[in-house]
Amino acid sequence: MALKIIQLTIPEEKTIDISSFSPDENYLILKIGISCLLEGRKVVSGLTQKEIYQKIKNEYKEEIQKLETNILVEKEITKKMEERISKMYQVQVEKLEKHIEVLSNQLKTYELENKDLIEKEVKKARDNFDLLLQEKDKQNQLNREVFDKAIQLTNKSTSHKGSEGEKTFSEYAETFQDFKGFELIDKHTQGGEGDFHLHFEDFDVLADAKNYKKKVPVDQREKIKKDLLKNEHLHFAWLVSLNTPIEKFDKAPIMYEWINTSQCVVYINNLSSFEDPKKILRIVWFTCKELYKLIEDVGQDENELTVLREKNFKLMDKVKSVRKTIREINTSMNATRNLIQVMDDELKYILVSETNEIVASNISLFDDWWEQNIEHTTSEILVASTDLWTRFKQENKTLIQEMDISGDKFKQYIKSKVPLSSIILRSKNEKTEFDIKGLKLREQYLETKTELGEKIELELNEEVVKKKKIIKKK
Repeated sequence: MALKIIQLTIPEEKTIDISSFSPDENYLILKIGISCLLEGRKVVSGLTQKEIYQKIKNEYKEEIQKLETNILVEKEITKKMEERISKMYQVQVEKLEKHIEVLSNQLKTYELENKDLIEKEVKKARDNFDLLLQEKDKQNQLNREVFDKAIQLTNKSTSHKGSEGEKTFSEYAETFQDFKGFELIDKHTQGGEGDFHLHFEDFDVLADAKNYKKKVPVDQREKIKKDLLKNEHLHFAWLVSLNTPIEKFDKAPIMYEWINTSQCVVYINNLSSFEDPKKILRIVWFTCKELYKLIEDVGQDENELTVLREKNFKLMDKVKSVRKTIREINTSMNATRNLIQVMDDELKYILVSETNEIVASNISLFDDWWEQNIEHTTSEILVASTDLWTRFKQENKTLIQEMDISGDKFKQYIKSKVPLSSIILRSKNEKTEFDIKGLKLREQYLETKTELGEKIELELNEEVVKKKKIIKKK
């Protein structure tokens, strides 16, 4: 059978799928559709618009009535359902209210009946907690006793070392025998008094000697500060470490820490390592004597610096009370205790910096003399160390004898006051004389010396003239 293709056009948005039909079926579809469309056109062309509207209305009237009837029926059904549901819930609510009332009455009855039983149970629980607390208190007491025994054993183990250190310090303290009013009082058997009390005419000193193989720990510093605070009449405490440095106060052989405006702790590191430990103790005494004068002056002068110090000391006391409370807590609080230690050290650093402004160095005698007689210069003038030593001896004869100051010691002091680049050695031996560059003696002294020299020359000339006159008369 021969086939032919017919091309049709339809709207773009419309789609028709006729791929499943055969050519004969496609022909029938087109033929029947064309015939129906032509018949419809004929019918429509014979009716007016009004007739068409009436016809459509008649065709759908029955369906509209059916839909209206269905809607009315559904409304009635819905209304009845709502009434039924409302009645059902109302009944349930009434039942629940009655049940709640019954339960509340039962609960009141149970409370009245079980009141005594509840009180008994509460009392049992309280008794159990009381027993637990008593057991905890017993455990705490046992732990405290064990801790106290450990402290006693530690004290016993260190008592031998302590006796050796006390004996060594008492030997060093013999250097003060020629001091007016000196007396060495043994206090090691009395708690809170240190090892010794050194009595002098002007002031007293609390001394504590340590003969440790390692650094003197922080707790020993805290102990001597507590002992000094208990003895309000004492202004100074010496913590003397014979063979080792003192922890956190080992940057210099001798260091100072003020704990309030009138009490100061002196830390002496490695005393036995010095060539002459007795001289070091005498130097510390002279320094304390100068500080004692400042303490008395500060006690009478209420200036802003004193007020500031008092505030700092009060703040430090508060910090100490906080630290004391923290020490009584369990050992697991070590981290918190370390933080408080850092805060305490910062506060103490402020006090130490103020002390450094008052005490220019550990040996105030040397510093005062240096400031009065020496001045720096940019010229190439050289000053001999022997000239400085000669002048120092002339002006401080009594103190040199008391403190036993030698020329070598004076040279060491000069080296500590000037940079090494300013020192010019006269030979390879460091103990020999040397020259200092960039220093000169103050002009006032030179002028005085010149005037004295002129007076001496005038007196000698007058004596020579008198002698000549006597010879001529003869």
